[in-house]
Parts: sequence; structure tokens; C-alpha cells
Amino acid sequence: MRVVYTGADGDRLVAPLREFGPVLADSLRAMPYAESRTIHSDPDAPHSYYGDSAVLGELDVQRAGELLARTGAGSGALVVVQLNHLGGAPARPAPNSMPYREGRFLLRLLTGSGRERARELLDPAFALLAPITLGRTVNFAFGAGDRTEGLYDAETRKRLAELESRYDPASLFRRDVSA
Repeated sequence: MRVVYTGADGDRLVAPLREFGPVLADSLRAMPYAESRTIHSDPDAPHSYYGDSAVLGELDVQRAGELLARTGAGSGALVVVQLNHLGGAPARPAPNSMPYREGRFLLRLLTGSGRERARELLDPAFALLAPITLGRTVNFAFGAGDRTEGLYDAETRKRLAELESRYDPASLFRRDVSA
């Protein structure tokens, strides 16, 4: 579990989490913004990996168990599984292109395996979750290339295509969003 809080009473607020059960590691502390990347233990140097995301409308415990079985120790590869609860400000309407605001959870799967092996591991895992998946998020489509399906709902895709047509008709900045 990762916690980020910008207030002064963070220790008080996190106390119930620390008392909930055995603590395997606790690195929660006040830190300067420049160190915030350490929350995720990100490496200092760039590295290659493949991954994708699924915005879930609900969390199905049986499917989650199967997902962990498929991506765990028996998978033959290191797969990072991260599940984030959604809600709050991102759930409220805003004049931007963030889709699937009604999503309840964001699942991200990452692996350092080569692209073909990654697809062998991750594609079936995401297929398992298809019945509860609303779409994907562009911020967590790592190495997905030009695959754009599921990144935007129909209304957002239409609005982005109109903006692209007006401001970038030659698609200089990115492949056509309406594809």
C-alpha cells in the first residue's frame, strides 16, 4: 500500500493502517517533492518494460485471484501488479480528456519481459478482466505502440479528433486519435 498526503497530520491519519496487521515494510515519512519518485521505488535510470492498464467498474474477487495466479510466481516472469482505488477529484466532471471517470479501480500490469513474452502474459490477464473493464488509460499504456482502442470513450474520442483536425491536421504530434 502506498500513501501520499500533503497535510501536516499524516501520521495521525495513517495510524489505523499501521495497526491493521503485520507491517512488512514502512517507509512512510515526510519528504521533499524531489524524492517523491522513491514512493514507488522507481529506478534512477531509464529501463524498458511493457505494460498496460484497465479501468475497472468493480472489483471481482474471484477474477482478482485468477489474475494473481496467472501473473504470480508460476508465470515464469516478473510481473508488477498494481491496483489503485479511484474516486475523489478524478471522478468529478472536468473539461479535459480523462475518460472513464466512473471507474472504481485502476489496474496496471508491467513486466520487463520482451514484448512478445509480455503479450503472452498480459493479454490473457486483461482478457480475464474484460467483463468488468470500462477501458484503458493513456497514462499507463506502456509500450502499447499505436494501439489506441479503449483509451477514450466515444464522446471524448470524437472531441479529440475534432481538436486534432483543427490544430494538427498532419498528425505531426501523434498518430491520428480517431483511428
